[in-house]
Amino acid sequence: MSDRALAFHSNPWQGVFYVTGGGSPFLAEMLSTPGASASVLEVNVPYAEPALVSLLGRTPEQAASDVTARQLAMAAFQRARTLAPSHDSLFGLGCTASLATNREKKGTHRAHWALQTSTETYGFSTTYSADRQQEEGELNDQLWASLQHLVAGHELPKGINLQTARPALDVTRLLEPAPSRVCTADHTAHLLLPGSFNPLHHGHRKMMQVAEAVTGQAGAYEITVRNADKPALDFISLEERLSAIAEHPVWLTNTPTYAGKAELFPGATFAIGVDTISRVGEVRFYDNREDLMAEAFDNFERFDCRFIVFGRTVDGVFQSLGDLHLPEQLAGRCQEVSEDIFREDVSSTALRN
Repeated sequence: MSDRALAFHSNPWQGVFYVTGGGSPFLAEMLSTPGASASVLEVNVPYAEPALVSLLGRTPEQAASDVTARQLAMAAFQRARTLAPSHDSLFGLGCTASLATNREKKGTHRAHWALQTSTETYGFSTTYSADRQQEEGELNDQLWASLQHLVAGHELPKGINLQTARPALDVTRLLEPAPSRVCTADHTAHLLLPGSFNPLHHGHRKMMQVAEAVTGQAGAYEITVRNADKPALDFISLEERLSAIAEHPVWLTNTPTYAGKAELFPGATFAIGVDTISRVGEVRFYDNREDLMAEAFDNFERFDCRFIVFGRTVDGVFQSLGDLHLPEQLAGRCQEVSEDIFREDVSSTALRN
C-alpha cells in the first residue's frame, strides 16, 4: 500500500490520466491503492500511434515532447470536466516518454508530462541515462512529486524542468461549448485575421497591412482556443503565441467554424487564404450535408459576414480567388486580393520544420 497514494486519494482533487511511452508503475501505484475512485475519473494509455492520434485529433509533430504532453493534459482536463462537471478541483495529467527499451534507441531518453487545471498549465520534463526499470522508477517518483506540487505546493526535486502559465485574460469560459470571445485590448472587431499563428510570421503581418488598407479598418488577429475535434490550446502555448503578437489586439474564441465566427462578430470582415475559403465552400467540410452548408451561408448573410481572400501556393501552384468555383451565395461575399498586391510563399508549418 502506498502512503503517497493514500494521501492523494484523500484530497479534493479529481483527475483524468493520459499516459503513453512510460509511467505504468505510476498508474499501478495510483490504482492499486484503496480509495482511487475518489480521485481517479479515468485512465487511458494510448500506446499505439492511431490511439494517440484519435485522442489528440491529429498526428503530433513529435510524440515525446512538451507540446504533446500539454495536449494530452488538456484533453484529459476537458474529459474530466465532462465526467465531473460540478466538481471544483479538476485536473488533467498527460505524460509522454521515450525511455530505455529492448532495442537501440535514437535520441535522448526523456519524459515530458503536464498538469492542466482551469486556471493554470504546468509543464514538466527531464532526461535519463539508465535501464528501463530505473528510468520508470525515477519517472514514477517525479510524477508523484508533480501531483504533490499541485495539490499541496510541495517543492519539486532537482532535475525536473518546470514551465507554468496562468492567463491574464479570463479564458476559462472559452473551454466551454457555449460560443464565447475575449480580447487582449479594446477593439471593435470589424476586421479579423484568423489563424493559429504557430508561429506568427511576416506573411501574416503583410496580410494584416493589406487588409487594413483595403477596408480602412483597424484589424485584430483571432485565435480559436477550443476546437470540437481536438484538445483546446493549453495556456503555455497560448502565452507563447500572444507574446509574439504585440502590434495588434488578439481575439480569443472557441468557435472554429466561420458560421460560428460570423455570429460572434456580426458585421465583421475576415481576411483569409484561398485554401480556407475553398474549404468553406465545399460540402465535404459540412459532413457532406447540403443543409448544414446552406445554414452556414445563411449565417454569413444574416450577420453580414464578408471575406477578403488572399492567394496562396497550393500543391506548388499559386491559386487565387478567381481560380475557384465557389457557390454563388458565398462568392458574392468575397473580395480578391490580387497576386501583384500580395504574394508570400511562407507557412507556419514550414517555419516550425
